[in-house]
Amino acid sequence: MVVKKKTAKKTTTSSKKTTTKKSTINPEVVETAKNYFKTAEKKVKKINIEKFITDALYMLFHPVKYFTSIKADGNYENAIVKVLMYGLITAGIKILFNIASITLVGAISAIILMPIYALLITFALSGVMLFFSYLAKGEMNFETSLKSVASCIFMYPVAFVAYQIAFNYWILFFFSLVIDLYIVFLLYTATTYCLKSEVNLSKVICSIFALFVIILHFSSTGSLYISSKNPRIALKHHFVKFQKDSMNDILPVVKTK
Repeated sequence: MVVKKKTAKKTTTSSKKTTTKKSTINPEVVETAKNYFKTAEKKVKKINIEKFITDALYMLFHPVKYFTSIKADGNYENAIVKVLMYGLITAGIKILFNIASITLVGAISAIILMPIYALLITFALSGVMLFFSYLAKGEMNFETSLKSVASCIFMYPVAFVAYQIAFNYWILFFFSLVIDLYIVFLLYTATTYCLKSEVNLSKVICSIFALFVIILHFSSTGSLYISSKNPRIALKHHFVKFQKDSMNDILPVVKTK
């Protein structure tokens, strides 16, 4: 009897070694990131809150020299921080004037919204300034325009205080007219000396805009514009006026009877 030998097949398992590749970072990318953070740190260090106050006072008394010193260097941080700071100052003033009646929600909303309003006003006036410069054949540099208007935003808390201390409608009217005309003057000065527009054309354009501001204040629409700056005083004024008009209409009828 023949016995068949079973040949066991040896299965050789080849173990594959998995080699993990280390992710190599491009040294140029690392160097670029380091340079970016270094420049960002330098820009943040340049931001000096105290200097904003001195700049505002210097611009108030020497606007031509101040606007001439503004340069486009790619540093927007100072201008944005300056606008936000003036917005926060205005929010603090609003809370102080309404400390007796303001709620926590009202205070928080003022702290959030007033800086946003300051930014919106800054960008809007920067566009107006560029439009003036375009008409007056000046430069169309958005950075210079933004920095110029950001320097003028110190008028935001000043105007708010003036509108709050107005004890009647006509004082509010006077403050509104003077402040708006002064802002037009600042825009004219910034357009002429920052964006280097033609002086005579700038005078004509800004004079037309100033005339528009005056007409707006004396128009019926202007009463709504002025009333929005201090609704409490305006409401009191219009209510007293309504009472007087009503009495003038009623008295002749009573006398005839």
